[in-house]
Amino acid sequence: MTAWTQWRDRIGQAWNRHVRYRESYRQLDAVRDALKARTAWVDALTEEELAEMQRGVAEYVEALRSASGDAPERPEGTS
Repeated sequence: MTAWTQWRDRIGQAWNRHVRYRESYRQLDAVRDALKARTAWVDALTEEELAEMQRGVAEYVEALRSASGDAPERPEGTS
């Protein structure tokens, strides 16, 4: 097999992968765009607002942890 044939085959395989996954790439791009739109407000927060938010989340997580310690044990596989 010549170098040209190998190169042509590799290009063909890459193109086939591109075509096969094109719709997946489009969907992924749409999800990324939607995520950026939903989280754009975070970029506008000040350092103080971010610090306040982090403290609130930490307090919430700690409250959940302490509440889960009070909960009765459940058998595995139940929700």
